[in-house]
Amino acid sequence: MYVVSTGPERVESRTTLAGVLALLNLEPGPKPGLRAEDIAVRHVERGAIPVLRLPSGSFAVRPAGDPKAILTSILDEVERFIVRPHGKVLRPHEMSRTSWQAVWAAGRLAVFTNEAVDPDHVANLGAANLDLFAVAEPFDAYAFVHGEFHRRFGYGTNGPEFAPGAGINGRHEVHVAYALQRGEPVRDCILNAYRSGGDASDAGRHDLHWLPTLIAVPSLRGALSANQLQALCSVMRHDKLAITARNAPRLIALVKPLAVDCTHVDVDDALFAAQVVPPLAPPLFRAPTGDDAAPVSPLAARLHALIGAKRYAERIERAQADRAKGSLSERRFQHERALAAIERDHGSFMWPNRFALAVLQRDLGCLLEFLDTPSDRNTLSKRVLREECGVVLTGVPAAIRRRRIFELCGFSEAEQRQWDAQALTARSLRLQAKDAERARERAEASRWNLNGTRMNGREYVDLCIGEGFRQIRHLPRGNSRVYYIEQPETRTIRRLQAGDGTLAYAQARLAELEPALAIAA
Repeated sequence: MYVVSTGPERVESRTTLAGVLALLNLEPGPKPGLRAEDIAVRHVERGAIPVLRLPSGSFAVRPAGDPKAILTSILDEVERFIVRPHGKVLRPHEMSRTSWQAVWAAGRLAVFTNEAVDPDHVANLGAANLDLFAVAEPFDAYAFVHGEFHRRFGYGTNGPEFAPGAGINGRHEVHVAYALQRGEPVRDCILNAYRSGGDASDAGRHDLHWLPTLIAVPSLRGALSANQLQALCSVMRHDKLAITARNAPRLIALVKPLAVDCTHVDVDDALFAAQVVPPLAPPLFRAPTGDDAAPVSPLAARLHALIGAKRYAERIERAQADRAKGSLSERRFQHERALAAIERDHGSFMWPNRFALAVLQRDLGCLLEFLDTPSDRNTLSKRVLREECGVVLTGVPAAIRRRRIFELCGFSEAEQRQWDAQALTARSLRLQAKDAERARERAEASRWNLNGTRMNGREYVDLCIGEGFRQIRHLPRGNSRVYYIEQPETRTIRRLQAGDGTLAYAQARLAELEPALAIAA
């Protein structure tokens, strides 16, 4: 028996040293600011055991003995008092959570051996009996603890399988949950830790949300397969419907005929067909207001109808495909149909009105942006234009398509050529402005030193131009060029660099002042 004092008014007892480690490092409790010197551990027969804090923040004990003897003693205690108290190996759900945490703490010693053994003492325990010239090998605590767990308990340090054929797991609540699901007896004193107000009432709240239901409703235990039970609890929980002792028999009768590996969708369909769960609430809909609430012309109304019909068909097709794959329940499918109908019948007129106004106002720039595209783009806008205005823009060469857009806006071929030329010039100016902005940003990111003054590249170029430097020149240097900005009156030059943006920024600034000055000599 070990007595653990963690303060002047808090004293607890544990039957094993592994239980002491679990208390200090694994069990929840008021430990903020707890220091090693505040903890006292004493065995009722062997006396005090030193406690220290590791660099990782965990607490460690230092019982007397060599590493193998210490680990053997800890495992002997766990086997005798916890796992095999009456000759039979207990499974995790047959022992309390506190007891299992002691087993888990013992298994941790395979990796975190320094929680019980001074790492400086982990050496070859048989070194004294070795030949003088034999090579001493260190004691492998990992292999020793793993081997002892398998030899004594039949499973490794990560715990046994939580269900036949399932994976291993070291969490006590997982073993308890699946034992209840199989209908195996679990003592109330063990379940109390997971009941409301228990020490571990929050355990498994993310992945074992069905555990509290099994504890509260015993008639569910052993009645359904794991898939059936988890899906049932998930559906009821999603709809905020409680499973009680009163409705459990009916729910079991509805779910039990389903396949043992049934899905959430299968259970949802069964409960929906039996009217246990209601249809999903219709979505809240906010009608469009202002200019987007009504069409500005028959063309806008027609385009709105075509867009709505297309979106409705696409959404229904996706829902039908998901339903056929079994990933969408019947009531979710009905909900999707309702959403599709609302989207079709009550969608905004923003885009149809914008397009219709561009047609009415003969806004050439907008119409070219919307319609001068390949035949598989903006198909509905092109279709409504054909229906309402008789202008065919699909299935024709790009030049003919563009010409018809100009004709729609009343442009002759000569006016089209003039407009294209002006648009090309405007585009070139926009690109130049973007290039100048990028050059300015790059220049600002560079650093220059002029006569002991630190500045960025933009400030450097602006200073040079402000002092009368007006011409950009270059000199060959091998296969490259070195660029300068020159003051014509004094023939003074200052360096520019292409890589940091100062050359491009200087060219852009001089082009603003006088385009001819930006031409390199």
